[in-house]
Amino acid sequence: MDTLSHYRSIIQETIKKYYDLANSQPANTTSDGVPPSVADRLILDEKHDQYLWLRCGWDGKRRVQHIILYFQIQNGKIWVEEDNTDLGIVDDLLAADISKTDIMLGFHHPSKRALAEIGL
Repeated sequence: MDTLSHYRSIIQETIKKYYDLANSQPANTTSDGVPPSVADRLILDEKHDQYLWLRCGWDGKRRVQHIILYFQIQNGKIWVEEDNTDLGIVDDLLAADISKTDIMLGFHHPSKRALAEIGL
């Protein structure tokens, strides 16, 4: 398997694992006892190498739009553009034998990325 196919496979396996885990839990209810009409959506676009888990809908009168995880593959590197979890996503990528030089933390300012010792 070539590197790009391997990266696509690992990203999809990782994001699906956590998406499925989160969506196996019962939905919470609002203060009036009605479940919110908020749903998680998983977007896996291999053509453009964009992988997104987002939450959107309505919670009562409040609009919910929230990116949970967002990866992209660009120039042979995996960019973690958004990670609003405490799941250790980068650790999962490293455990899947993806080199830390091929993982970029897009949610960090470029001047701060060297501090994470990832993507160097």
